[in-house]
Amino acid sequence: MSRLVPNIIPNDYEETIAIGVAFPLTVGTTYQNYTTARQIHDNLRNLILTIPGERVYYPTFGSGLYHLLYEPLSSGELEPAATIAIENAVEEWMPYIAISNVDIVSNPAENKMNIRVQYRVNGWEAGNILNLDVSL
Repeated sequence: MSRLVPNIIPNDYEETIAIGVAFPLTVGTTYQNYTTARQIHDNLRNLILTIPGERVYYPTFGSGLYHLLYEPLSSGELEPAATIAIENAVEEWMPYIAISNVDIVSNPAENKMNIRVQYRVNGWEAGNILNLDVSL
């Protein structure tokens, strides 16, 4: 099995012990993450797609991208606003991640965004890319 980042976390050495739950959650499966890199990837996805106020006891958790889809933003304003929302959420909730680039292609007529986040975990040489399609 190829890995995206080197195994530097002691938990990653035991391939039979799950580190966390994989997303999306699916009823009837036991799919779990067995590497720290995969869990960080899923946690980042979860953070970006969560609406602030959606998570109990964590009212500021999330990026608020869904709110931006319906804001009256003029052409060219949605992408910078979404980039700032993602960067602020990661800075607050996942400070161990360094974002190197956020590319957003929006389609306001259909209330959709395609998001590509290039990131790396601080202290790890390898990076990763998260691709998301956000629509309502």
